Amino acid sequence: MQAGASGIRSGVNPTATPRTTCSPGFRVAFITDVAGLRSIADADGWKGVSDALRDRSCAHASLIVPSRPSEYRNALQTGADAHDDLVIAASFLLTDAVVDAARANQATHFVLVDPLVETPALRNLAVLSFREDQAAYLAGALAGMVTQSGVIAGIYGPDGATDHAHRLGFEHGARYVRPGVRVLGAYQPASEGAPYANPVWGGTQARMFIALGADVIFGAGGTTGQGALMAAAQAGKSCIGTGANDTIAPGCLLTSTVKFIDRGVRTTVTEASAGRWSGGRHALGLAQMAVGLAPLRRPLLGDALRRLQAVTDLLAVGELTTGA
Repeated sequence: MQAGASGIRSGVNPTATPRTTCSPGFRVAFITDVAGLRSIADADGWKGVSDALRDRSCAHASLIVPSRPSEYRNALQTGADAHDDLVIAASFLLTDAVVDAARANQATHFVLVDPLVETPALRNLAVLSFREDQAAYLAGALAGMVTQSGVIAGIYGPDGATDHAHRLGFEHGARYVRPGVRVLGAYQPASEGAPYANPVWGGTQARMFIALGADVIFGAGGTTGQGALMAAAQAGKSCIGTGANDTIAPGCLLTSTVKFIDRGVRTTVTEASAGRWSGGRHALGLAQMAVGLAPLRRPLLGDALRRLQAVTDLLAVGELTTGA
């Protein structure tokens, strides 16, 4: 769900805007991480660039795929040296590199897409973050509507800012639609291996919550969350995933939270190409149609669907808050 609409995940078929024989136009350098367009997030960002420039004559986008992380800084500098109008770091893996590049090239406008950590405020660096707390709020609202036991649970990654946002959003959404609901939750402990990468712990934790009565499981922590979804499927319970794990455990899946990175990048490129540059942090959410829920895998009764849409619209205009 998005504000006023149903959302679907973007397809990936990006193509660079071709050069034309005309005066120099708006130029974009798009730097991925080493995975290139095999990364869903990077591919969505590249699609956003292509969409923004498709109808602009003389605009051009260059795709740069470094072969190793040590090349990130050089790739960003290449864009600055070429006097591109906009240099986009498509992945959080480029965070340190793009901050350094922005400091060293203050006449160039840079964009960082969806970092995991806070970045310094630089006038020539726009940082695109996505309101995952709003998407999680909708997930919680849905869970609160469909639970039959009155108990739901969330499995999260490490106890940090990103997972706090997921948990707060999920719990606030559930309690808004069903004040008496019992909401269980757990962060992946530091003792349980690599962050977001322990499906065994995620599954074990989900089974513990199921034993306590939870009949809807929100798995929000990478493959850790995937383990939770698999446990829910094996137990015959319902589950809600995130964009990174929405193909896991389809038998239990109600929906997944999603980020529409292509839309955020498209808007940023469009505004920059029109001379409306704005550095700093840009928090993109339901109001910008940049987050939401994937299409529901199971139909809701009309009243429930209308209520979920009403929650979406109230959240988009700020009449509801996620607590994050």
